[in-house]
Parts: sequence; structure tokens; C-alpha cells
Amino acid sequence: MTHLRIVATTAALCVSVTVGGSAGGQSVAGFYTGKTITISAATGAGATYGVHGRLLAETMKKYIPGNPNIIMQFKPGGGGARMANYMYNVAPRDGTHIGFPLKYIAVNQALGRKGLKYDAAKFGYLGSLGPINSVVAILKDKSPVASVEDAKMTQAIMASTGKSSETFITPTLMNNLLGTKFKVVTGYRGMKGVELAMAKGEARGRAGAWDSLKAGQPEWLAQNKVALIALSGLARNWDLPNVPTLIELAAKPENKEVLRFFGNGNAVGWLFMTPPDVPADRFAALRMAFEKSMKDPAYQAAVAARRLGLNPVPGAKITSLINDTLAVTPAQLASIRAAMGMK
Repeated sequence: MTHLRIVATTAALCVSVTVGGSAGGQSVAGFYTGKTITISAATGAGATYGVHGRLLAETMKKYIPGNPNIIMQFKPGGGGARMANYMYNVAPRDGTHIGFPLKYIAVNQALGRKGLKYDAAKFGYLGSLGPINSVVAILKDKSPVASVEDAKMTQAIMASTGKSSETFITPTLMNNLLGTKFKVVTGYRGMKGVELAMAKGEARGRAGAWDSLKAGQPEWLAQNKVALIALSGLARNWDLPNVPTLIELAAKPENKEVLRFFGNGNAVGWLFMTPPDVPADRFAALRMAFEKSMKDPAYQAAVAARRLGLNPVPGAKITSLINDTLAVTPAQLASIRAAMGMK
């Protein structure tokens, strides 16, 4: 009888997980059957975010109960703020929307950036494809600047998508902490717009994901057209052993600490999230599907074929990193804001 009761209890629990939960007892599979999930990226369609998002969508849908369709949409603008605001305030909270934000989503909130209408602590984090080490790259035929020392002597125009993006933050930090003379021009639409401005001669360089440059402009690298002068991460990239980090280049300990704050932002990398308050069973199903996708051999091969990196970080770790960033002290924040030229 005891054995029978255990079996019955276990069966009841299984039923409650697969059938009960959200939407009046509807199962997760029942909810997602025939549905379409939208992944909203904070960049234009031509950026590496589009490639990563589409590859994940193709794989992840087969691991979600009910096998929903997954499509991509692109909401560039404001250095990622437009998409993050949309996910927090507009997107349905039913498990049909996934955000693919820029890595500084918590950094910018901690800095008190204007125009941000979200609380990064309240999003649901599915996980990350891996950290993003960004590289400062300058076209050699458009500028004499080929090193950080050159950039201290000669002005170079850097194209930027907005003040809350890597494209603005890194050259601004370099100006204020390392003494470079970059002129940062904002308003370009996505990394594709940034790189088009470089090709046309409107701008000389950009700060952005190393993966984006490898995948988006392989001919620049193959033809040795760009000078790679610095990295924004905590450590040198495995495939860029001769490119120094900003932390290495900073002379003062207090400047190194500021740069580590932003370097920690790199650690969340290519992260995926849901709006707040998604029903717990659907969120758990999405997080599980993300984790299974990371281990899928065909997905891993597709990522490698496009010369992209994959070093997954689980959702729980991403949540912890986000919360740590938001826990910055007032004294630390004062130093960080001063380094960004913020009042």
C-alpha cells in the first residue's frame, strides 16, 4: 500500500507539472502548440545578433513543449534602450516574447542613463551564449591611428549607435581614463550602420563585439585593413593574444577598478531574457530549452561554421551577475559616472 501511495503521489505530481500551472490549468505544451515566439534583438538585422538569434531560434523551438514557431524582430535604437523598454513595458508577459539585449543592460541602469524605463533585476534570464569581449578597431586606410598611443596624439572619429551602447562607452572611457582623443558620433543604426560609416569614410573606427567584426567584416581582417588596438574585457581574447585590455592599459588603480565594472558587464555577453512575470512553468520550459540548445551538436556546429564563439553561461549565473552590477555602491558609482563624463 505504501508503494502504491508513492506511485500515485508521483503520478499526481507529474500531472501537476505538465498540465497545471498557468492559464487555468493549461499545459505548457498545450499553450505553445500553434503559437509563435518572437525574439526581439536590440540591433539591426545585419548585425551578429541577427545571426546568433536565428541560429538559436532554429534549434530552440524543437526543445520547447508544443514546438512553437520562433521568429526574429529587430528593435535597434538608443544603444539597446528601445528594445529593453519594449520588453519591460509592452511585450506580452505570457512566454511568447524573448529579448536579446545588449550586454550593458544592467550597467546602464546602474549609471542612471536617461530614457531607460525598465528594472533589469525583474527580467527573467534564460542564459547567455557566452561573454562578449569587444574590440576597438580602426580602418588603416581611413586614419593614421594604429595604436592607443597614436589615439592619444591624433583624433579619430568613432561611430556609435547610442550613449548606452558599447560603441559609445568604450571610446568615452578611453578618452577619460587613458587620454585618447576619440570623437564619438552617435546616431548610427546598428553595427551595420556603424561599419557602413567606416567604409564610406564618415568614421574611422568602432568599438564593438569581436564576434561581430569576425562574422560581419571577414574581408577587412583577411586583408589586414583594420588595426585592433584594445579590448574591453577582463582578459585578453584567446584568439587576440597581442591585443591589450583597457585594464592593462590603465595606469591608476582607481581607473582599473572603473574598467573592471564595465568588464563585468561583458561577462553577461550574448544574453537572452523574458519580460517580468512570465508564468513560472513556461519560463522554466524556455530556460530548459535554451540549456538543451547549447548542448545540441548541430547547433554547436552551425555556430562554429560562422566563426562565432560559444561559451554558454546558465541563466542563474546571469541573474547573479545582473544583480551584482546593480548593487554598485554610491562611492563606486560616483567614480564610474565621472569616468563617463556624467554629472
